[in-house]
Amino acid sequence: MIITLAVLGGTILLSITVCCCCCRSRSSRPDRDEERFARRREEIKQRAEERKVDRKARHDEIRRKYGLIGDSDHPYSKFENE
Repeated sequence: MIITLAVLGGTILLSITVCCCCCRSRSSRPDRDEERFARRREEIKQRAEERKVDRKARHDEIRRKYGLIGDSDHPYSKFENE
């Protein structure tokens, strides 16, 4: 009876130790899903930055067209100082 309880207790302790070690090693390295999500987030961020640059260029062109930006190469800028 005593030997059976000792073996059972040792088996339980050993299984808990193995589970803890496996969980720790699995959580320390990035999972494939996490890498995929990080890559996807980076792509979304890059596309958003490209859209932001395009939008800024388009807005600057409209501002230049209507004379809201003091641009020296603007065709009507020479008439403003007269």
